[in-house]
Amino acid sequence: MGWVGVRSGAPTVSDRGTYIVIEGIDGTGKTELAARLVPPLLARGHSVSSFREPTDKFLRGEFARLINVESLAAALCLTVDRAMMRPDIDRALDQGDVVVQDRSFYSTLAYQYPGLSAEAWRQLERIEQAIAVEPDLVLYLDAPVEIAMKRVEGTGSRDAFEDEPYLTKVKRKFEQMFQQPRWVRINATGNADRTLEQAMNALLATGL
Repeated sequence: MGWVGVRSGAPTVSDRGTYIVIEGIDGTGKTELAARLVPPLLARGHSVSSFREPTDKFLRGEFARLINVESLAAALCLTVDRAMMRPDIDRALDQGDVVVQDRSFYSTLAYQYPGLSAEAWRQLERIEQAIAVEPDLVLYLDAPVEIAMKRVEGTGSRDAFEDEPYLTKVKRKFEQMFQQPRWVRINATGNADRTLEQAMNALLATGL
């Protein structure tokens, strides 16, 4: 599955752990932040489990095959993947871990939004809410689409989602889903160190 566990002794809390997801459009630094959050959390005595979506190779391939054919079917591939991963997330939370995840069902809802009718999107939302674990905290990495696109172009590889008009629609949906206090906006226009600093401040504010 998609579990990459890093444990440091016994959990520091006796109850259920904390589920943190990192969201935002491509080019905002989600994957890098997810990796960089682990060492300072371990240093504070937490046990940490890391996840990244999607995890299943077959479902990832089916998603890529279907995305330009049928948006809802493609999205459901990610949903099945998410359902398969849920027991691992629940297990990590039950043992008191801080769970850090790169993307979640919010990405599916935001990225499939431009290709779905309003009714199909609402159906997808209902399915996701029934299957997914609701995060305790969403770190929303926010950067203008133009900046995000320059970073994506700098990597030398782009996928079907990574063009400015599409990402503009995706960002708009993220903004519509943004809801305080569970969502925290992180200014991702600066360097990775600045993004990490803001993210850690947000985690410390929760008592972690």
